[in-house]
Amino acid sequence: MLKRGFTLAEGATHVAQSAKPRRAAFTLAEVLITLGIIGVVAAITLPALIENVTERKNSERHANIVYKVTQAMDIMKAHGELSGTYPSTEAFVDELQKYLKISKRCDSNHIADCWPTDKVIDGDGNEFEVSKAKTGKNLSLNTNTNNVGLILADGASIILNYNPDGGKIDDTDPLVAVKKSLPVGGGRSKEFVYTSNATASIDFVTDVNGSAHPNAETSNNVYHDIRNLTAARFTKGCAGIELSGIGCVVNTGQQLKWNDAKAKCESMGMTLPDFGTLENLYNQKASNPNLPQSGWFWSSTENSADSAKNLDFSNGNQFHWYPFKDYNRGVMCIGD
Repeated sequence: MLKRGFTLAEGATHVAQSAKPRRAAFTLAEVLITLGIIGVVAAITLPALIENVTERKNSERHANIVYKVTQAMDIMKAHGELSGTYPSTEAFVDELQKYLKISKRCDSNHIADCWPTDKVIDGDGNEFEVSKAKTGKNLSLNTNTNNVGLILADGASIILNYNPDGGKIDDTDPLVAVKKSLPVGGGRSKEFVYTSNATASIDFVTDVNGSAHPNAETSNNVYHDIRNLTAARFTKGCAGIELSGIGCVVNTGQQLKWNDAKAKCESMGMTLPDFGTLENLYNQKASNPNLPQSGWFWSSTENSADSAKNLDFSNGNQFHWYPFKDYNRGVMCIGD
């Protein structure tokens, strides 16, 4: 029996509405758990994605810098300007800058003025002052020629070294392109035209992202922003013997007059040892076969305008009479 005022149609509608199932919904706890999972996944994957993008950009910048230098040297080769050798990095750069757009150039005594930071982290994880990167030895290279700092027209910074013994290439010799795979992130690599035989006489380091961190060389197969042409790496670069309390000792193997000996050491960012240090080196020769065992060597200690002390490493004798600065003697240099 229908209630008064309640029609049959209204009753059917009420039954139908009551029969509709309720829609399921997430509880607040479930939403929070889901957001938490998404956050954890993002925290794990996002740094890797950013690292991959950074690595790809750095590799492309690196390849671009190398390509510009290589192209300039290819043109030098075509003009026959690599068929001989240059006496220094400075002389080489005098020619290179005719074909490579350079906005700033720095000699070895002001090398840090062409680098975006005062210090870098070398491949061993140690802090290195860029101002000390004066010669090829400070780039782990087998050459004593001075380095030259360059800022290219696009703002890229490089510290370059030229090796006179790096080989000649005549303009008729064919260019041999070399491809090298560089990391582009995610464990992947890309093949770039990296260099040619025209660049055999040079090497350099470059910071591909300027002053941005980490300002570090590659270590443990982790690629950072400081990269090289082939093998150059920042190092203290002792080309001789590292002795406690003295520093780096380099026997140049040359026989020079005193003024020339001083100039030789200064060109390497080093100095002649004073006579006390020279005697110290002589006293250590018996226990250190890498030190000279014979021969006369200059000290920086002067006795007059015409004479300076020098020592015979055969027996410890010393001489300093007029006009001894005009004699040829061996040259050992010391420095840090």
